[in-house]
Amino acid sequence: MSNPAARTNRRILIIDDTPSIHTDFCKILCPEDLEDDLQSAEQALFGDTIKPRSESFDLDSAFQGQEGLAKVEQALGQGRPYAMAFIDMRMPPGWDGLQTLERLWQVDPKLQVALCTAFSDYSLEEMNERVEMGDRLLILKKPFDAIEIRQLASALTVKWQMTEDAALKMDQLEQAVEERTRELSDANIIVQNSPTLLYRLRGEPSFPLMYISHNITKFGHVAEDLLASPDWGAELIHADDQAKVDAAMAKVLDKDAEGASIEFRLRTGDGQWRWVENRYVPVRDPEGRLLEVEGIIIDITEHKLAEEKIALLARTDGLTGLANRSTLIERLHQSFAAARRGASPFAVFYLDLDHFKRINDTLGHPVGDLLLQEVSRRLLDCTRENDVVARLGGDEFAVLQTEMLDPTQSGALANKILKALVEPYQLDGNEVRISSSIGISTYAADSESADSMLVQADMALYRSKDSGRNQYHFHSEEINQEVIDRVAITQDLKKAIEQNELELYYLPEVDLGSGKILGMEALVRWNHPERGMLGADMFIPAAEKTGTIVALGRWVLEQACRQMHQWRKDGMAPPVIAINLSLAQLKSGSELIREVLETTGKWGLSPADLQFDVTEATLAQTKWTQNDVLPRLRELGVKIAIDDFGTDYSSFDYLKTYRVNHLKLAQSLIDHATQDVESATTLRAIINFAREVGIGIIAEGVETQEQRHSLMATGSPMAAQGYYFSKAVDSHHASELLHAGHIAPRPTPTPENRL
Repeated sequence: MSNPAARTNRRILIIDDTPSIHTDFCKILCPEDLEDDLQSAEQALFGDTIKPRSESFDLDSAFQGQEGLAKVEQALGQGRPYAMAFIDMRMPPGWDGLQTLERLWQVDPKLQVALCTAFSDYSLEEMNERVEMGDRLLILKKPFDAIEIRQLASALTVKWQMTEDAALKMDQLEQAVEERTRELSDANIIVQNSPTLLYRLRGEPSFPLMYISHNITKFGHVAEDLLASPDWGAELIHADDQAKVDAAMAKVLDKDAEGASIEFRLRTGDGQWRWVENRYVPVRDPEGRLLEVEGIIIDITEHKLAEEKIALLARTDGLTGLANRSTLIERLHQSFAAARRGASPFAVFYLDLDHFKRINDTLGHPVGDLLLQEVSRRLLDCTRENDVVARLGGDEFAVLQTEMLDPTQSGALANKILKALVEPYQLDGNEVRISSSIGISTYAADSESADSMLVQADMALYRSKDSGRNQYHFHSEEINQEVIDRVAITQDLKKAIEQNELELYYLPEVDLGSGKILGMEALVRWNHPERGMLGADMFIPAAEKTGTIVALGRWVLEQACRQMHQWRKDGMAPPVIAINLSLAQLKSGSELIREVLETTGKWGLSPADLQFDVTEATLAQTKWTQNDVLPRLRELGVKIAIDDFGTDYSSFDYLKTYRVNHLKLAQSLIDHATQDVESATTLRAIINFAREVGIGIIAEGVETQEQRHSLMATGSPMAAQGYYFSKAVDSHHASELLHAGHIAPRPTPTPENRL
């Protein structure tokens, strides 16, 4: 038997109109000449040495598509076909890459092709309209990477050879069957020792099994049992392949039908599955009536596995195992198309290692390769399973961050990557330190295309480099500044919690008629060391987007309970203390329940001393996700109030679902009610409904005598908050108010002295 390596076809045709490109391909794929020179010099200095030689390819060149076609035809005529071709997309003034490809496949359909194209060339959709984007064609994006070129050359030439070997083997098997089945007795002896199954079906629509060779036992079946089975196909054919097989067999009933071939999964006796190829031909009488169907079944499982391995090699980076450029671009296009249809936005990161060349120059390429592999592992540790991490070539990497709802999430991931990659590496006895630079492009409704997003990320990367490296930038300066501000606020807020820079202020809830204090709402303020006293609206949105709101909410609960304990100790505690509750806290589930029980118990309080204010938007999301935290809190005795009622959904459905205690009417609703009849009617309807079902009303933002009188005119008892009674005050002033027990109305505020 001949050695397969000795007859492997490694002939490659380079079709490109630029001579220097041919030289580059030669250096990458045929390093023999350089190695010969080095070996000669080594022999002269040190005597005979044994030096491993890298396997090279047999290259041929053409500078236009027409010349390439002539060479392919000549090679076929000489019996020395090319295994693959690298074809440039742009070759003026002659055919372009797609035209060349179409003409080459007309004369040599087996030719494997790598089409060399830039971002500015045709899109994948346009290419697919021109040629079949099957497994004979792979896309190589410019600029080229030497490892990627060699990987493609190896994979595609091996694929060509495996396909050729399989065809040769199939021909040999078919010849053997034809030569040795003239007499049934001889055929049975041969078939029993052959990997090929023979079978015959009766030529009627149900296709009863008439004969199957006894070597079906190699698949764990008994021939006699299958012949006796009324539904032998269901016993052998995978359910997902049955429709395909049925459609193929139905065609045999056509009077003009000839032989065909189909692949399906065949069940083995132990319940496993093997891929097989079924080749069959109809047998007809002189009048064309179908008598039988004769066929052979060949096990192609190993061939399928080899194809999958080749496909994997073509989609991954050989050094790191990450996705390669082609795979990243394919996934990027898929994410872009999905986002256009309304799926979640996403972001693409372009990053490279700062001064990576120094590592190769000082420690050598083997250490550089180890560094790239370790960087790949750290990138995978930083990202989620559904994100895509790719190596684009050299020290360039990319990350496709899926489901990016806010640019702050991209900023957080970028910071995580920067911190992870800057940690020292222990590589082959060397401690290596290196940083990275990152450019980020986020999807928006006005994003031009998937390819333009990658270009934007590349441009943002260079901004990071120009700004000093070891940092990230977004493609938009506006987004960049927004994320930087949010991240800075979030980082400062974490320190503020630890360094006691936060303080609770208290907004009284009073009886609208008498001014008697019915409760206190805890509102957080921040004594920022540089920016002074900050209201919640200056930092709560950033805390919610970055997740810091959970730690902040825990601090507020602790401090509010501590203050309530002190007021009770002093004999002036209000009936209830109200705390704003965020969606992130509700999502923490049982952790929030535990915190409420532990904190109230620590300060000698009952859960019934607390009121949680929750917005309608938060309630809508908890109901959709079937979050049960609020009902569990109600069972503990905690009171629930819907905050800013009248601004979002104004739905009474939540009142039944969560057994709400109070509706807090939005200030905007109260303002409008004093200005137009329709809003006043809406307000009265809400108040009347709440009164009928026994739900309390708290009017927010009451600032004028007119608003107070308008609300009192409804005839419903209610509480109120607002500047007309008191602005939010610190704990000392809140204690003074509680000691008095009620609040006399304040004068109507001017624009200068409002809260």
